[in-house]
Amino acid sequence: MRSWRWLAGVVVLILLCYAVRQVNWTVAVAAMRHASIATLAVAILLNGASLCLRSLRWWIFLRALGIGSFRLAVRGVILGCGVNNLFVANGGEAARTVLVARAARAPSASVLATIAVERLFDPFCFGLLVVLGSFTIPLPPGLSGVRFLGVAVLLATAGMLIVLLRMHGTPRRPIPTHGWRHHVWMLRSQASGLATPRRFGAALLISTSVWLLQLAEYAVVASALGVSLPFAASVAAMIAINAGLVLRATPGGIGYFEFAYAVAVSHFGLSADVAVATALVIQMIEIIPVTIAALVVTLRMARPPQRASSLDGPLLAGAGTMISSGREP
Repeated sequence: MRSWRWLAGVVVLILLCYAVRQVNWTVAVAAMRHASIATLAVAILLNGASLCLRSLRWWIFLRALGIGSFRLAVRGVILGCGVNNLFVANGGEAARTVLVARAARAPSASVLATIAVERLFDPFCFGLLVVLGSFTIPLPPGLSGVRFLGVAVLLATAGMLIVLLRMHGTPRRPIPTHGWRHHVWMLRSQASGLATPRRFGAALLISTSVWLLQLAEYAVVASALGVSLPFAASVAAMIAINAGLVLRATPGGIGYFEFAYAVAVSHFGLSADVAVATALVIQMIEIIPVTIAALVVTLRMARPPQRASSLDGPLLAGAGTMISSGREP
């Protein structure tokens, strides 16, 4: 799997080098230089609000473990996004698992289960966006085939969420004592213990807001560069970008992001040069502030851990009971 990922990265870099030579960078740089700073500030705020909502979604499930610090959830999401911006593989999930497990003195497997559950809502929203967008908004002809991908992703993730809800509170089978079956059983058991209609409903509402904020960010950045695009262009760009970022071949998706954005919005009359400039600005807004914040979080992680509070032990000791019983914290 790792060799295929690196091979994909090399292919993307070759295509990126070819595409770079086709862009009129004089036009692209001129478009970026004339961008409205005030409007870009609004885009930065929208991206920050999106990160806060992602943190809130994760915090809903972390509370089931007795981890009530929303600030810790925010730090974890920032660190995870920062790591994904710097490395090819999606190592951000492992990084925030380590951060929260260490800071809250919680089992890593339990923290990982919360991430596995809350991340299911992103592909669900992607599938929902594709299905609704393909039937209500005139998308470019090149994205017509993505409709089937969206339906498949939507049905698959919806099925997983339903299965987790049905597994919640079911009688426990004999626990495998060793091997990969034991690890799979533990993750499935802990994930199903987090599944309640109330948590899933809140997570779905928050996830929908996150994706709407991302659409708004795309539109605001285009406006900052003086580009007039319909809302359908932002939808098409978001579909094309997320359809190809399942396998992250470059750090932060650099290269593919610009290519997908330019192809998607070219259908709406925008030149490739200005489209690439717009995509670059979007990526700078999404990558630079978050990566800097992630470095700050990393430096704070390097400090010696504080002594545990006298309440930490009882709080985390009851986490397993709360999950298995399905009680809302």
